[in-house]
Amino acid sequence: MAGDDAVHPDPLELAALGWVAGYWNARHLVRTRDWLLALEPAAGLALRLAALTHDMERSVPGGPRLDARTRDWDDPDYLSAHCERSAAIVASWLTERGVGEALADEVRRLVRRHELGGGPDADLLQAADSVSFLEVNGEVARRWVSDGRCDTPKARAKLDWMYERISVPGGRELARPFYERALRGLLTPAAGPAP
Repeated sequence: MAGDDAVHPDPLELAALGWVAGYWNARHLVRTRDWLLALEPAAGLALRLAALTHDMERSVPGGPRLDARTRDWDDPDYLSAHCERSAAIVASWLTERGVGEALADEVRRLVRRHELGGGPDADLLQAADSVSFLEVNGEVARRWVSDGRCDTPKARAKLDWMYERISVPGGRELARPFYERALRGLLTPAAGPAP
């Protein structure tokens, strides 16, 4: 049971927490796992591991890049490359730890589906990823605009996409305050210099 896991975490889950700790966006990964458990308290180990590791390809140089000025956030080529690379990196990490094939395959399958969902477990992971993104990274949309990575409508499209792709019961309700805060931050004009 998940309640027992909170008292006696699985050693592999603890190892995953240690692995992701050095990643620049580690808080997003940990909060994805936390939101997963809010949506499904009985989530199994494979799902918890997938939540904790789903973006780890971004911690390894040479991964796919998305230029938001010219491509949509839901660009299928980018999403596929990101998910496949993450799945391979996570599977390699699991194999190095002597994890059984069945568990490694299930985590790999889930990481491959974390952006698009597709089935109850993958939809939970996708929803938890979205809630966490909006909570932890929602404010970056304004920075993307100020840094020239994209314009305001494109940044808004990312926030909308992350929110609207949530399909599991209760997911949008959890995400709504973070989504609204991110929109306010994006759409509120920046304060200019004092007169």
